[in-house]
Amino acid sequence: MKWWKWQVKTSWWPVVPLGCFMAFMAGAVGLLVSQSVQAQDNHAQSSTERLVTIHDRGREQTIMTRARTVRQALQLARVTVDEKRDMIEPNIDMELTGVKYQINIFRARPVTVMDGAKVRQITTAQQTPSGIAKAAGLVLYREDKVDFMSSDNLLVDGASLVMKIERAKQRTVTEEVDIDFEIEQVKDDSQPIGFKSIKQLGEKGVRKMTYQVEANNGVEVSRKELSGEIIKQPKKQIEVIGTKPKNPLTKGKGAQIFTDSKGVAHRETYYDLPMNIVANACGGGGYTVRADGAKVDKDGYILVAANYGNYPRCSVVETSMGPGKVYDTGGFAARHPHGFDLATDWTNGDGR
Repeated sequence: MKWWKWQVKTSWWPVVPLGCFMAFMAGAVGLLVSQSVQAQDNHAQSSTERLVTIHDRGREQTIMTRARTVRQALQLARVTVDEKRDMIEPNIDMELTGVKYQINIFRARPVTVMDGAKVRQITTAQQTPSGIAKAAGLVLYREDKVDFMSSDNLLVDGASLVMKIERAKQRTVTEEVDIDFEIEQVKDDSQPIGFKSIKQLGEKGVRKMTYQVEANNGVEVSRKELSGEIIKQPKKQIEVIGTKPKNPLTKGKGAQIFTDSKGVAHRETYYDLPMNIVANACGGGGYTVRADGAKVDKDGYILVAANYGNYPRCSVVETSMGPGKVYDTGGFAARHPHGFDLATDWTNGDGR
């Protein structure tokens, strides 16, 4: 029994390393195969020769290269560029996958831009009049005329270039202007007065406007609208506002003092009279009796009597029962110039 146990131990010892060794060898072989395949792919890509022609300062240089990017091709051709100032076409980091390419290098050079009395000295690689004008912080319109002057061969030695702009007296200008969005407020009597939340965020629209502009030496004198087109409709903003009073007037209170959001104290009372005639004062539409007994117009405003000197007819006011609108006045208004008498159905209860 002892020998058997020893035999198991001694025979088990080489089995574990052997299994690990075999697993290691299998992984190594797989890694070598993967690297070999990748190397073959890279070699196949880099082994493709490409004909690259480089145009720089009026000179042309053609090379055969296995470069994979424009940058590598320029490096192999010993061509240096200033990436911040020079322009390279195509993009310097573009991959080369074909067999024939042309690379154009436009060197930054000094340019004098003359725009009427304005003279600006810039250094730019831009080639077009609009591009040069933009680099100088100017806007070039299609009606303007441009003349180029140079004392030397610009393409060969990059000598100073002069661009003279002759502004047209009349030009067509297209602009995009914002369209404000509409705000719709939804009243929520389950939320207290002062509560506000955005249910739908508004977005401005865009209108494309075309004008005929009269100018003098490039300075706008007048403009006339030619056309307008909405290219993006505005999106309405929907807001939820609370109308539930924190300490509302009730039938049992009689009179109370209510302080509005501006800090003005109002003596509040209520009265119950038919409001058919009075309700026509602010656009008509009649009135209804709310669940709590307040009489409200078609827009949901409580019908309020107040001092017309301080609160003109049809003006909107704050009350303890929610937003109100001044429809009426009375004898109390002289004694209480900031007092409000709220129309309710608390006395008769007849729904009128």
